[in-house]
Amino acid sequence: MEKFIMGIILIILFIGSLIIFNGYSKDVYSNPAEEKPKDFKCLKCHKGSKSLENMITEKNITSAEDLRVLIRKGPKSGLHITVPEEDLEKAIQYLDLK
Repeated sequence: MEKFIMGIILIILFIGSLIIFNGYSKDVYSNPAEEKPKDFKCLKCHKGSKSLENMITEKNITSAEDLRVLIRKGPKSGLHITVPEEDLEKAIQYLDLK
């Protein structure tokens, strides 16, 4: 009988530690510095079918340099003259381009 009770106690402790560890592990893996920025100029215009995600897929943009060239020298570069460099960097981070 004692072995049975000890087994139950060990199982309860094991399950409890898994629950506690799971709560902490979410905090450990979420680094605020790596979260996607959500407050930059691009998102004000690029919504719906013209979202940034759709645009990089449509234009086959695979790198940060591709995006920089398209924004600064592409056919719509005139519309992007007022986009500051820091917003372009935030867009690159948002789209997870390297």
